[in-house]
Amino acid sequence: MAVRSPPLNSSFATTSRSDRDPPRQNVYPSMTIPGPGIRLLAFDDGGARGLTMLLLLRDVLRKVQQASGLPSLPLPCEYFDIIAGCGTGGFIALLLGRLRLSVEHALECYARLVGGVFTQIKADGSFRATPLEKILKEISHRYGDGEETPILDSHPVPCKTFVCSREYGASGNASFRKLRTYANPTEPIVQCTLLQAVRATMGNPVFFKPMSVQKGESFATFLDAGDDHYNPVFDLFDEAQTLYPSRHIAYFLSIGPGNTETVGDNPSNRFANHPRLPVPVVSALQRLATCCDRTAAAFQEEHAGDCDGKYFRLSPSHPSHDGKMRWEQEEELKEFIAPYIAGIRDRLRFLIVAMKNEKKLSSPRPRRYEP
Repeated sequence: MAVRSPPLNSSFATTSRSDRDPPRQNVYPSMTIPGPGIRLLAFDDGGARGLTMLLLLRDVLRKVQQASGLPSLPLPCEYFDIIAGCGTGGFIALLLGRLRLSVEHALECYARLVGGVFTQIKADGSFRATPLEKILKEISHRYGDGEETPILDSHPVPCKTFVCSREYGASGNASFRKLRTYANPTEPIVQCTLLQAVRATMGNPVFFKPMSVQKGESFATFLDAGDDHYNPVFDLFDEAQTLYPSRHIAYFLSIGPGNTETVGDNPSNRFANHPRLPVPVVSALQRLATCCDRTAAAFQEEHAGDCDGKYFRLSPSHPSHDGKMRWEQEEELKEFIAPYIAGIRDRLRFLIVAMKNEKKLSSPRPRRYEP
């Protein structure tokens, strides 16, 4: 069911920068001051997959915890300056960045999504949007400021986060949108709620009926990010260059739920809380994985020099032993990704060292430096 919001100023309204902020050259005075590098994290659009990405991130943070001698698992928002995501990856990005959740709490939220949404299949093969919105409201009440929790973040030291979407207006033309938790000096501010941002970035019509919101006298419809943006690595790299043109990249972690082969086939029987997904949904999952891997390869080729030794792509590449789909349940997926994690152990050491060392550079001083 599409969301039709009343024409209020928090519903995807845009505000001119000139009305709210100083000129661009005064917005980030610290850009020219040498300091710590920029720490980036991107999540793919997994469609109905996403739990693997959280489990991979948890494994990375556990290694950071061990290497740094920390008493507990660190928060992702403390180790990344900008987090971006699309689809289920956008949902995860907002949990970790905008709401500043631990990976464990994000896993709880994602489990609610799986149990309450991805098992609710309509006759046309898509998932029901109403349970999704109900769960997002619950999350907003528990961890945010209530049902109308804005996407814009008022935290004194925010973890900048954005999700990607496409907006279709009355003309029928599509415009790519970054829905941000912060102000970008080069673009108008898009104001919306956390719920609306998640609904927008998860607006793949194969999975959910797209959301419509009122904008003035007409309505705009928001769909998913599209083929070139399902993996937001290029979008995140460009964003970092815009915000911090004189800062180097400390590390760039890109996480996906797995390539096309890892989607697998439906199980022969339907089990409780483990549905047989319709053929169009399975095909869409495979297409998403193909698009994300293609983007990852293009980014690696184009920015090999810019991110030499600093770009880390985590996404399982081998199918399950029986070729069957592994449903979004933690124990199943932990077993599935264990061989993959073991195989990239040496590569991960470089990332862990970078995360540990960069954290030392940023503490105890704040990451924003004054001239």
